[in-house]
Amino acid sequence: MQEEVLEFSVSHKRKYSTDHLWLQDKEDRFTIGISDFLAKDMGEVLRVILPHADTEINIDDELFSVCFTYGTVVFRSRFSGIVLEVNGEAEINPELLYDDPYNDGWCMIFKPHLMDADQLMEPDEYIEYLANS
Repeated sequence: MQEEVLEFSVSHKRKYSTDHLWLQDKEDRFTIGISDFLAKDMGEVLRVILPHADTEINIDDELFSVCFTYGTVVFRSRFSGIVLEVNGEAEINPELLYDDPYNDGWCMIFKPHLMDADQLMEPDEYIEYLANS
């Protein structure tokens, strides 16, 4: 039997979470999106549900959700903070998360109140995490 191969990319300018989010730090705020691995693994992105800008988020609150061909994933926040901006274009054209997850497919800009960056993985750590999952 031939083993199925999943081709995906990992951006080296971001950090990653175990639930397959990427975070890019810019001036104490984070642009957040889903990893290319998750998009390719879960199939076509059918719908993206984002909060409103200026929404206060607590630890474990729903950050946003994505409906894929193979199910819906609800992402919970690991940090408290405020949603500064959302990518409305991703809600209108959810395929951006599949086609261009590290650029036009970003989901939101989030400003954490207090953050423990040790919870996040460097790109090489994320690749190792995927290999061992």
